[in-house]
Amino acid sequence: MSETPSISQEQPISAPDAPSSIKEPTPMLDVHPAHHAASTWRDFFIHIATIVLGLLIAIGLEQTVERIHQHYELRETREALKQERKANEKAWADDEHDWRRTFVELKNNLTVLEYIRRHPGTSQTALPGELRWIQSPFRWNHAVWDAAQQKGVVQLMPLEEANSNQEYYSQLAGMNEQSLQAWNAINEAHSFDLLDNDPTHLSPQQLDQVIQLTLAALNKHIVFGYSFGRFANDYPNLPHTITWDLIETLRPMPSELDPQGMAAAHQKTAERLKAANSGPNGNTIDPQALK
Repeated sequence: MSETPSISQEQPISAPDAPSSIKEPTPMLDVHPAHHAASTWRDFFIHIATIVLGLLIAIGLEQTVERIHQHYELRETREALKQERKANEKAWADDEHDWRRTFVELKNNLTVLEYIRRHPGTSQTALPGELRWIQSPFRWNHAVWDAAQQKGVVQLMPLEEANSNQEYYSQLAGMNEQSLQAWNAINEAHSFDLLDNDPTHLSPQQLDQVIQLTLAALNKHIVFGYSFGRFANDYPNLPHTITWDLIETLRPMPSELDPQGMAAAHQKTAERLKAANSGPNGNTIDPQALK
């Protein structure tokens, strides 16, 4: 008797998986109309006023934040400028020392060169000194001030403070330019030693040229020194060793060297200078002063 094959229960057929490319629909943003639309002019103006007031508050807050930022920026800049001035004061002593040394060097060079002109044929070893042409350029700090100008912080300062800082740094910038002019003149004066550093080998014409160039360098250096004197006069609270009085002693007037012999000539010049501010209000020039 054969076995009756068993009939298995049918398994439920599941639906095929949906393709992965098909996504659920994105829910739409539900936008509700205004709860209360302006129906009268009064409501409209209240709505506009609310918007304007909100804008004014936002602008006011922005300006307040900006003013606070400017306040701190100005305070930080003032402190940085204070430190920069202290650094300049420290360098100032070295600048004055270098100026005095260079002045004496140039005077020494003129003495040596004039001796060679008066004593041709003298050997270099028999000269009353050796030529020195060393000059250190003027050193000053100005990065903080430059940054304050570029960033517009100077405009936040009171006018008097801004002008005071501008005058201070302008004087230093002018002295730096004078230092460079003297530097170039000194280098030009001793360019002869590129071929031969023995000044006794110079021809009379060459020697005269070197003396004139040295005089020109000394003159530029003294002009630079006058700026030291002016700075000392404008900022008397700072330590100074080069003043107007010192510079004047380096180029004394003939009447100071020979007061008795130059008395008459000195008096005539004084009269001419007095005539420069003549007239009833002291605002005219006497024609006699120009003769």
